[in-house]
Amino acid sequence: MLVEGMSLATLMDTMFSAPIAHRDAVRYIATALDDLAVTPELGPIWHLRYLYDDQPGSLRVVDMEVATPAGTLSSHDVWLRLPV
Repeated sequence: MLVEGMSLATLMDTMFSAPIAHRDAVRYIATALDDLAVTPELGPIWHLRYLYDDQPGSLRVVDMEVATPAGTLSSHDVWLRLPV
């Protein structure tokens, strides 16, 4: 899947359904962003923003966004693939 590319949202859905702890899945996804080719090009300054469950006091990540100086990209707009 990563050879042809996939959205960050698809990667999150896949990892959240894996038989690992949710917090580990979030950590693995965040780490993977440094190792994968990301489209659109994020530039040198970007920040991964975590979106949490609606329940008060919840620290369960349900989505991620990428904030850049040019604006914020949703997980559906960020495309990941293996570097060539």
